[in-house]
Amino acid sequence: MATFRLAAVLRARHAQEEAAKAAVVRANAEAYQAAVRVRALEHDLDGRPVPDAASAAAFSATMSARNALAGALNAAIDMSRLADDTVRERIDELTDAAVQRRIIEKLEEHHATARRRTAESADAKAVDDLTTAAHRRRSEEQHR
Repeated sequence: MATFRLAAVLRARHAQEEAAKAAVVRANAEAYQAAVRVRALEHDLDGRPVPDAASAAAFSATMSARNALAGALNAAIDMSRLADDTVRERIDELTDAAVQRRIIEKLEEHHATARRRTAESADAKAVDDLTTAAHRRRSEEQHR
């Protein structure tokens, strides 16, 4: 019987799916790290005291530091959103890879079913041929 000709494609689809799974894991790790950075910056900003009016220079320096920290927090939030978007994209890619793999697996299942039916048909034909041959021999023996 013929072997499944798309076996190499199926192996490639499995490899693509595994690579997509790894990409999802990496994207999740990056998103987690981005979220941790956001929380750390939020905690740091919340822990900074509001400047008192002791001196104008101290007030200005403290406000500048808070503004810089707020800017860093804003950038971290943007990076966290970007990381979350990347996770969604990687999950979509994983879904697509799984669908492609499943399509090839279904083709393999259909191929196996067709091979089995062909083998069963050949067996049935062989049995029919044996039965017909036996019937002819009996017929010929009776006519002699």
